[in-house]
Amino acid sequence: MKEAPMQVEWLILDLNSFFASCEQQSNPHLRGKPVAIVPSMTDSTSVIAASYEAKKHGIRTGTSVGDAKKLCPNIHLQVARHRLYLEYHHAIIKAVEECVPIESIMSIDEMACQLMDNEKPVDAATALAKKIKANIREKVGECLTSSIGLAPNKFLAKVASDMKKPDGLTVITRADLPGKLLPLDLSDLCGIGDGMLQRLNNAGIFSIEDLYDASAEELHDIWGGIEGDRFYAMLHGESVYRPTSERRSISHQHVLEPPLRNRDGARKFARYLLMKAAQRLRSLGLYCRHLSVQVKFAKPGGYWSDDMRFAETQSSQDLLSWLEQMWANAPDNPPLRVTIVLSDFTAATSHQMDLFAVPAQQKVESSLLGSMDKINKRYGYGTIGFGDLKPDFRHFNGRIAFQKVPDFEEF
Repeated sequence: MKEAPMQVEWLILDLNSFFASCEQQSNPHLRGKPVAIVPSMTDSTSVIAASYEAKKHGIRTGTSVGDAKKLCPNIHLQVARHRLYLEYHHAIIKAVEECVPIESIMSIDEMACQLMDNEKPVDAATALAKKIKANIREKVGECLTSSIGLAPNKFLAKVASDMKKPDGLTVITRADLPGKLLPLDLSDLCGIGDGMLQRLNNAGIFSIEDLYDASAEELHDIWGGIEGDRFYAMLHGESVYRPTSERRSISHQHVLEPPLRNRDGARKFARYLLMKAAQRLRSLGLYCRHLSVQVKFAKPGGYWSDDMRFAETQSSQDLLSWLEQMWANAPDNPPLRVTIVLSDFTAATSHQMDLFAVPAQQKVESSLLGSMDKINKRYGYGTIGFGDLKPDFRHFNGRIAFQKVPDFEEF
């Protein structure tokens, strides 16, 4: 009987140095040169992303701009243009879907595709991966390279996509296990951070080989539950079902520009971020019961945070009022970064009306907020708001976290 060909079931596409590559594609002058993406042109901020040419000089995400200039005096600094990156993101999605359906968007620069039966043989999957790369080059741009991983499950496909960069293509089949994984460090595997690494070491596991040889029961004990069983199955090439998680929070964070690094500047920007989060809350048809605020200080360092619980709401006025109450207790230290988080959600379809509220007043407020959201969506966020929103805030163009893909109206 003829042996079935080796197969894979998942394709993970990871775009290489995505933000910097977008800038190099957009500006031919930057191609082949070290590029660092920064939030603003000040030495006290940190690099958001770096091109591969910059990485050769030791510049990474989180490197201070001042240090980046010392490491590479000819570094090209580019203030982040997040709307541009989002436009490229959607263009790449279109190019990929001309070749294969996308199962999930994992982040701004990463996506997963579950292969159909005729695409699972390694030769067919490899040909598909090359077709995707060629289509992105042709339809989007030659600078937008990607590393693709092919494997029996999404976990191993992700590991494979990280094994060769830039412009890599790595295949892992069950027959390749554990051999292809052995050169990796434990920390190269998704789900193994510093804390888990310490727990593995405490259990006598120091290498991929040790981890692969451990039993499902041992990993269950180390992880403290079913996640250990899942990790064992994924590591051995088995398919693992994970229930879809619901949205747990809406958060906005911003490192303050030097002119805003004072108590009043941070307060005003916190209000700005909160109004932005509230608009997002309403657009998703959600109500929240929890608001938290955090400030990281420049000097002497450290953090201040506070939070408040309340009856479910999506009202900007209510949320701003609670923010002001919390802010009254904030220390008067020079602030560096502000974070706003809304959580504990209820869907609008399950919203319980306030028995003591005046229906006519609620209707007017809802209509007002709806009109404001429409204006901000049409003309740009910050066109209209509550209170002392400074005009220069309205030119703040948002930030893209690597794990979050925003809507265009957030800019």
